[in-house]
Amino acid sequence: MKTKIKWYNKPQLVGTLLMFWPPFGLYGLYKSENIDSKFKIAICGAHILAIALLIWVRYN
Repeated sequence: MKTKIKWYNKPQLVGTLLMFWPPFGLYGLYKSENIDSKFKIAICGAHILAIALLIWVRYN
């Protein structure tokens, strides 16, 4: 019997979702068991920084 790989354990799919549908990509990044925790922290930090910069540009 084949074991089915969860969608969030496929790094290429999670990366694609991070680019095109960030909420789903971040959820997949959070749930993934195959992606290194340092990489997870870096990607979440980059998204938070991008959001903060967009807010700053909008209201400054």
